[in-house]
Amino acid sequence: MKRVFTLALGLGAGLVIGAYVVRRLDDASRAMAPTSLAGQAGRAAGNLAEQARAALEQGRLAAADREGELRGQYEVPRVRDALHGSDRPAPS
Repeated sequence: MKRVFTLALGLGAGLVIGAYVVRRLDDASRAMAPTSLAGQAGRAAGNLAEQARAALEQGRLAAADREGELRGQYEVPRVRDALHGSDRPAPS
């Protein structure tokens, strides 16, 4: 009786572990499928493009702020103001 119990316990544990391993291998093979990899690459490229756009916009804003600081510090007029004179407003 003891041997039958041990055999049943071993078979049950083997089936559970085997099913788990098969499921994990199946998930891994699906993740490495060409369609899945292409989707992941497309999402990564989209994220990278969005991050690059955001970084460029932040850079432009920072450059404009710094330019304003430097123009104020050294009293350099904007090109538009210098061409049209400081007494008249610049055309929009």
